[in-house]
Amino acid sequence: MHFLVLGPDGPGPSLADLRRLFRGQRLTAARRNHLAEGGRILALCGPKVVGLAAYERTDRDVRVGDVGLDPDSPCGIDGVANGLLDALELACMASGARRLVLLPRVELPVPLLQHRGFTMIADGGAGTWFEKRFV
Repeated sequence: MHFLVLGPDGPGPSLADLRRLFRGQRLTAARRNHLAEGGRILALCGPKVVGLAAYERTDRDVRVGDVGLDPDSPCGIDGVANGLLDALELACMASGARRLVLLPRVELPVPLLQHRGFTMIADGGAGTWFEKRFV
């Protein structure tokens, strides 16, 4: 498995890849544009895109607004999720940000997040927010 970090000027995954990664979710034109406008980390298993994390950088935070995973990945969904989180944590620390925030559209197993040091910071009708702080 390998990872690519892409900005808004880099080529993103195809519409077919997005549909596979976000299976069962609505991919409106606005959401597709949002996925294409910010930073993205792609997980690839061989030539196949098996994961995507879309994020935005603020002064102190890296905010992850979307994570898509291929449930049928030959590299295993846990491996893809852990790899994306590794890459996001590295990007956060390399940019000097102090906090990695996962927003409600990020659907990763809570035990996995807790094991990696994420804590819940909000839980409500809009969804659950998690964060990991770096000192």
